[in-house]
Amino acid sequence: MYVVVVCYSCGRFLLAKGTQKTRRCPYCAARLTLNKTKKVAYVKTAQEASNYIRALKRRSAEYTQRK
Repeated sequence: MYVVVVCYSCGRFLLAKGTQKTRRCPYCAARLTLNKTKKVAYVKTAQEASNYIRALKRRSAEYTQRK
């Protein structure tokens, strides 16, 4: 199982294995404690998590273009 979380330092989406306790953000290098992060989704595979993150980014971009 994988979890899609939001970095509490830069706000970007990233994925982590469900068994991990910490993860380093690849964008800002912050060390995240996963039980303190905002969890966006739980998925079965890394591919599903990647697709989910892509969809979230696309939705976010559409929202910001409307403003």
